[in-house]
Amino acid sequence: MDLGPLEEQLGHHFHNRDLLKLALSHASIGAASNERLEFLGDRVLGLIVAERLHADFPDEPEGGLAVRLNALVRGEACAQAGEAAGLAPYLIMASSESGSGGRRKSAILAGACEAVIAAVYLDGGLEAARGFVLR
Repeated sequence: MDLGPLEEQLGHHFHNRDLLKLALSHASIGAASNERLEFLGDRVLGLIVAERLHADFPDEPEGGLAVRLNALVRGEACAQAGEAAGLAPYLIMASSESGSGGRRKSAILAGACEAVIAAVYLDGGLEAARGFVLR
């Protein structure tokens, strides 16, 4: 699978493409899946969004920032971002999962998006991850 077009869409060219492949690998294919990257990506996403909200809304109290943060990092928002980033055609999953509409499932797209954030972070650092998230 040629990942070059996806790297263009993500705005990051991987030094270690195995990280990107792992980020795109759904649990239905077996042990080597994106679940651990999804865990890390969720935290990286939260940091970047919290940092941006803190800067963009200097007079907003903590409670207001928390509401904004939760709206931006929730699963539905991550699924929309994953779709906008064009992840679906690149997802690696069992044929049974793909056949049942797995590439369109919100939870799968959200998880893959978080995993890709982690992969970008591990491959290129926080600035690269920030660039992807803020785009």
